[in-house]
Amino acid sequence: MTIVNLTKRTAHFSFMALSILLIAACTTIGNEDDAPTLFTDFSQSADFALQKSEILTDPAKTEWALVTIQALTREGQYDIANSMIEELDTTKLTVQQQNHLLLLRAENNYAQNKIDSTLEIMKRIDKNAISKEATVHYLKLKAQLHIRQQETQQAVDTLLTLTPLLTVKEEQQYYNDTLLTQLSMLPSSTLDEQTEQKLPTASLSDQEMFVKGWYSLGSVYQRYKLRTNQLIQGVETWKGIYPNHPVINLMPTQLLNLSEAQPYTPNKIAILLPLTGRFKKPAQALQYGISNAFYNQTSLQNEQYANESSNPEQSEIVITGQFKTTPPNLSFFDTNKMTMQEIADQLHEQEFDFVVGPLLKPNIEHFLPLVTDIPVLALNSFPLDATGQASMTSSIHYAFPLSPEDEAEQAAELMFQNHHKMPLVFAPQSDFGKRASAAFEARWKALLDENNSNATNAVTYFYTKDVNYKNFLGKALKTDVSRRRAEQMKKMSAGRLKALAKNRGNTDGIYIIGKRSNIIFFKSFMSVVVNPYAKKIPLYASSRSHEMDLTNTQDKELEGLTFSDVSFLVNEDGEVNKKIQSIWPKQRYSTLRLFALGYDGYSLIDQLKHLQVIEGYQYQGLVGELNLDNNNTVNSHLTWATYDEDGELIEVTTPTSIK
Repeated sequence: MTIVNLTKRTAHFSFMALSILLIAACTTIGNEDDAPTLFTDFSQSADFALQKSEILTDPAKTEWALVTIQALTREGQYDIANSMIEELDTTKLTVQQQNHLLLLRAENNYAQNKIDSTLEIMKRIDKNAISKEATVHYLKLKAQLHIRQQETQQAVDTLLTLTPLLTVKEEQQYYNDTLLTQLSMLPSSTLDEQTEQKLPTASLSDQEMFVKGWYSLGSVYQRYKLRTNQLIQGVETWKGIYPNHPVINLMPTQLLNLSEAQPYTPNKIAILLPLTGRFKKPAQALQYGISNAFYNQTSLQNEQYANESSNPEQSEIVITGQFKTTPPNLSFFDTNKMTMQEIADQLHEQEFDFVVGPLLKPNIEHFLPLVTDIPVLALNSFPLDATGQASMTSSIHYAFPLSPEDEAEQAAELMFQNHHKMPLVFAPQSDFGKRASAAFEARWKALLDENNSNATNAVTYFYTKDVNYKNFLGKALKTDVSRRRAEQMKKMSAGRLKALAKNRGNTDGIYIIGKRSNIIFFKSFMSVVVNPYAKKIPLYASSRSHEMDLTNTQDKELEGLTFSDVSFLVNEDGEVNKKIQSIWPKQRYSTLRLFALGYDGYSLIDQLKHLQVIEGYQYQGLVGELNLDNNNTVNSHLTWATYDEDGELIEVTTPTSIK
């Protein structure tokens, strides 16, 4: 075995070497010499574009090189794109080309979730020196950066500049939806201030009317989004005030099909939880989350009603109508003390009109057929039918699971979008580990089939409580075989050959399902087992790895680990996290996850119809971004974060493209 140690200099591809490699892979040359317009959705591949840049002379040569960089980023070949950017950076470029190259560099960094470096590059771009297509691209990237940074006002300002420049219907729809969402997140005082009639309407320019109209629509949506009848009236009134506003031709998705999205407004809500017995503690965490959401929502509604009653003139559009200020009656049922039949009989007898729960799958399976006439949000998955598909018994029944299987599937999606080709899964030898790893493997296989990928199937290795981490990793990564071969070669050469064990060459990512202690041991033994000169294998983990660091050392030991968790726990410095930690301190993260599930479970009651009827509608909860699939199951998109060298969390998302 020969081990070659590459220096940084020899490992860096020169532009010429890269050109030769890519040209060799190409088979045909097109006849057209004009490069496609940069920052548009062209069809040419990176290989084709690079070939063009090699056979032509300037100015076409440089334009094709810039197109190649855009194509490489789009294809996920970030390192090669960066090599070309650095090479072009040393050549003579026009002022416009220099700024286009900066924008391409920013896009390449953004696609890899390098937010800080993207922001720095964006500051260097001269907006007056770029093409109109580049301007649109720049504004799209700027808007998404502001949204990622939760800079709502800046995002609104950028989107108001961007949306009039768009010409493709799908893009117009996406950014109209995004703009309304961002507007609704502004303080109501800001929206009202922007819609005050400071000048006669006839004195306002078209641009001023455009901006004012958007703020007014945002105010209507924010004020009435949970009161469908008033929202419908408010939108119609708005159209009468702004009959020529461009958004009328493509209204945001949130405002479509409103008549079918009348929310549930129950008067009596039953909460079904196992409040005694084995699952008492998890049930109490859910109960606390549900109760907290109930009191917060009641307080918010009363405050909003008081503000509207005392200051109706503050908003440009005020729709009068019934406003429910009496909170619903909340009753908790212990599913360990009553049978499902007994509970169903009591719910019908006392005319309950909504149910949250049950929690346990056997109870869900027995309960749902008994209450087909009552809306139910079960706090777990639906039972499966003979084909393995979720089986709901009524269109008014919904499921809200927070399961390791869902988490594993999202890990597979992230690793696939991060361009891993052969992932390994390390899972505990238990029913939990088998279910989660099977979900990862199945989702990974589906992604391969959907994308005609040449990546290989995921492979799972199970570990036990008393696992020998060194031996386990040696077998999983095949370094034990490599080490034996290295020792044999060393003996054959009478000790003259120095060889290092080589890890399994096609393993480029590992998903670990385990507790924090497992992760720390795996990570520390990786440095012993894996060739130190080889590229580090990225490690991903489930939420089980995320715990409160009471020693102030463990987070630093997990440097580089990427994990998923419910949204509010990842945002450690967020206001929601701080508030919950203050009123319910020193709780395990596993308990707080159930709190979040309960909180969102109650909060979803008046959101379910919107999720069910309005295409593309999403709700941001404590768990994460929530939507509803065709089987009435609430899907939770968890948040991902990575530990840096100081043990601090850096929030990440899947590799991002500019829409």
